[in-house]
Amino acid sequence: MYQPKTLHQRTVVFIILPIFLFLGLTGFLGFIAVRNVLIEQWGETALAQLEKAAHNIDMQLKRPKLMLSFLNGMSKKDFDSGVHEFIVARLQQIQGVAEINAEWPREMESQGLRMRRHILRRTDGKSYTGKALGVTPPLYEVEFEQKNVRLSTRLINMKDEVIGNIEIELDFEQLIAQTIQSKWWNIYKAYIVDQDGHILAQTVNSKEHPSINSSQRFGRSNALEKKTFAALLTDESGIVFGEGNPPEEISGFYRLSEAPWTMVIITPGERVLQPLINFRLAYIITALSCITILLWFIRSSFKQTTQSIKQVSTAADELANGKFSKPFEVSTKDEVGDLLHSFNRMTSQLQRGMQLQKAMEIAQEVQMTLLPQNDYSDKGITASGVSLYCDETGGDYFDFIESETHPGKLHVAVGDVVGHGLGAALLMATLRALLRVRVQKPGSAAERINDVNRYLCWDTLQYGNFSSLFYLEIEPGLNTVQWIRAGHEPALLFTPANATFTELQGAGLVLGLDPDIQYNCNTLQLTHQRHLLIIGSDGVWEQENEQQEQFGKERVKEIIQNYHQSQPAQIIQQITEKVTLFRGNTEQADDITLVVIAFESDSLANSLSSPSTMSTNKSGKT
Repeated sequence: MYQPKTLHQRTVVFIILPIFLFLGLTGFLGFIAVRNVLIEQWGETALAQLEKAAHNIDMQLKRPKLMLSFLNGMSKKDFDSGVHEFIVARLQQIQGVAEINAEWPREMESQGLRMRRHILRRTDGKSYTGKALGVTPPLYEVEFEQKNVRLSTRLINMKDEVIGNIEIELDFEQLIAQTIQSKWWNIYKAYIVDQDGHILAQTVNSKEHPSINSSQRFGRSNALEKKTFAALLTDESGIVFGEGNPPEEISGFYRLSEAPWTMVIITPGERVLQPLINFRLAYIITALSCITILLWFIRSSFKQTTQSIKQVSTAADELANGKFSKPFEVSTKDEVGDLLHSFNRMTSQLQRGMQLQKAMEIAQEVQMTLLPQNDYSDKGITASGVSLYCDETGGDYFDFIESETHPGKLHVAVGDVVGHGLGAALLMATLRALLRVRVQKPGSAAERINDVNRYLCWDTLQYGNFSSLFYLEIEPGLNTVQWIRAGHEPALLFTPANATFTELQGAGLVLGLDPDIQYNCNTLQLTHQRHLLIIGSDGVWEQENEQQEQFGKERVKEIIQNYHQSQPAQIIQQITEKVTLFRGNTEQADDITLVVIAFESDSLANSLSSPSTMSTNKSGKT
């Protein structure tokens, strides 16, 4: 099945072609309907003309026949008084009567004398009987070069003996004179035929009078005459159509009532349908002109539309490749104008969006440079970390800072700014800058965080932003770990020797809410064993799968137990892979930050000094 591929093809197939077919079909059906109406009207007109002509001839035949009927039932007294002579005298006065021949009996017997209505003797010897007087077919008088019609009535006694008769000869040409002078007789092919098909009169042409040839027979020239002759033998009047559609010729016939004759006219179908043919030609010219104008108008209108849509399509392709075109000129207020206007707005917004996207990509690159680029490893301490943002930029933060005043001392920070995106990234960058500057200054861990909190509040109090932070100081020579937990998730300390987890807790409010809050430092002395310290953001264990189940800390602990001999970077890789596999098709809802530190202590210490009390069990809960 043909499927248009372009808008221009669809316009032609679904709009122009149906309109053309509709107009063509409408014109054809209209032509058929009008043609039938014209043929029907011609038939009614032709039959009316034939009926009028037949009635005229019937009236001329009826006058002498009416006079002859007066002889029927005439008595001997009437006969003796000369009534029959009076009737003959009146017959002679009738127009068209050429001759009267009468044979009368010498005496009339009153008993048994009656008049029987006519017995019509035809030239071929056949007889017609009936109640009405008959009319013979035309008799050709060659010597007088005229044709006559003979009417006869006979007197018959009770013994069926002919005792007298009267014959009236009518001039046939005068009988049909009014008919052949009619306009329609000279326009159409016209005939007067008898029941045997003899042509009594016919139209030669429009300038000549009819001529008679007794050898001519109607119904032998062509198929239409045969159909017409067959029809006139059974019907008194009718219309007969010739071959073709429309028919090549059409005939009409009407039978006289006072004589066994039938009047026939035949005309070409084109003559009957000439008004329709003229109308059809005018309709075709008008329709073609209208269709041409309509098609030109549709094509012009759709050409502008298709060009506009094509321009939009081309611009969309270029836009998909990152190339922005100039805004379209909107010259119309229709749907196409709305489309162009919307496309211009979309392009402008998309351009700004791409510019913002590029800015975000640059911000992402800048933010990634703010994170440690390499793992830390020195004096039995190995640290590795990762931050996975759900957007281009995020609010999670981790850092490894080496002290400039105390060589070998390591400062570890893991932060989680409220929210995510560009705003959180900017606050994260501010926190990183404040922290990196402050740790290089003298002071304790608590003093450093107090100062950072106070400085950060200057920027956050107006907008209500804040950040959690887990700050850690490691001094390998002392085998101690000091930390401050400012509203962040507790860190997990795993000791492979006894397979226990210890949560590094501690009280503390998030940074950026209260500039006057004082943070307390927590201290832990490490034993002469391998230890793993895991610091993460809540995006790790709060990640949900398609069933809205959280990843949880227990899965993290299980991974650490299984891979505790591995390097911190490998442990982080295992955790992130398991989290990604766990969430499946679910979107990452929050930033994920994870830091793993491996300790290899050189001294033994079993004491734990801290402002807060801690307890450890096999399940890892404190």
